[in-house]
Amino acid sequence: MMENILIHTENRDEINLLKEIAKKMGFKAEILSISDKEDIGLAKAIEENKGIESLSFSEAISYYKSLDKAK
Repeated sequence: MMENILIHTENRDEINLLKEIAKKMGFKAEILSISDKEDIGLAKAIEENKGIESLSFSEAISYYKSLDKAK
């Protein structure tokens, strides 16, 4: 099973340094785009609400926007 780590920073130099360190350690590393992060947040919201049959589209969007990681 592959495990992952997410590190949040807004400093591009830090991102590039972390990516370089990961590569030197033999790990695969990639920088996620805003779209990638939104997709992950949406997938998480869908998974958490899988059993809710009556969830409306607007409720789903409201919930997604409330997630800290989606902001």
